[in-house]
Amino acid sequence: MYPIKRLLVVMELNDHDDIVCDYVNRVADLFPIKSIMFLHVAEDLNVPKELVEKYPGLIPPIDDSIKGAIQDKIKDYEGITSVKNIDYQILDGVKLRSISEVVREEKIDLLVLNRSDENDTESEVAFLQKVVRSVGCSIALIPPTLPEDINTVLVPLDFSKNSFMALEHALDLAKKRPEVRIHALHIYKIPSGYFKTGLTMEEFSEELIKATENRLNTFLKDNNIAKESFTMHYKLQKSDSIPYMINRFSFSNQVDAVIMGSRGRNTLSSFVLGSITEALIDRDQYLPLIIVKNKGRSMKLWDALLEL
Repeated sequence: MYPIKRLLVVMELNDHDDIVCDYVNRVADLFPIKSIMFLHVAEDLNVPKELVEKYPGLIPPIDDSIKGAIQDKIKDYEGITSVKNIDYQILDGVKLRSISEVVREEKIDLLVLNRSDENDTESEVAFLQKVVRSVGCSIALIPPTLPEDINTVLVPLDFSKNSFMALEHALDLAKKRPEVRIHALHIYKIPSGYFKTGLTMEEFSEELIKATENRLNTFLKDNNIAKESFTMHYKLQKSDSIPYMINRFSFSNQVDAVIMGSRGRNTLSSFVLGSITEALIDRDQYLPLIIVKNKGRSMKLWDALLEL
């Protein structure tokens, strides 16, 4: 897991900015943050040039006024203001492209975006999914409210390299804050042909869990992870969807944040966001969702995605 040194925080200039800033303020001491950039993508007002020239006071200096509004938002957050390098970018144009370009040009490690109630429209969900597909860094999607403390995190685990990145991120947080508890959840499904083994569903389920525990032990050994560093859970998927099971587990176990691993991006197929992550973005997500990416992978088809 690469260190989180450069943050990009997208500001919408609404009440939800306070929740986003609260999250950034909380994590500021957990990462070796060297810089925070606050970005606002302004709407194009489409005011005719002739009118602007005729009435110079018609449009105030947008950059300065927006920068002042952001500075006013963050001034009382000690964790944020303690960061040595704080910068601001005010852009106009296509929001998705602007965010993606800033992430790439500034070599951002973590992008922080709001996920407010107001944005739960079909188009806004599609926008968030496109952002998560297109940027090459980890992303934190912040819901309308935050838990009082972020001390319990959930990592859905399928023993892949992607889920290892997510678990590594959670373990890194726990090193800095010993009170952080990590739950790892593996959801398994019994194949329809299990009866051909001569075992009952319960017996086959036990065999499946044993085999999965062997996979876990290999996964831990290969990645040098202590088994006692987190609590492992196994859940059988029946009729419920995996995103629903993740949310239900989070609620039952008082989870404060969900950390997911994302697919790599070295092929065209990797532009397809992992179906579970995409479905979680699509659902009414009431917890912070952190999507961990392998920043080291190159993305050769970046511009092509933005045309989708």
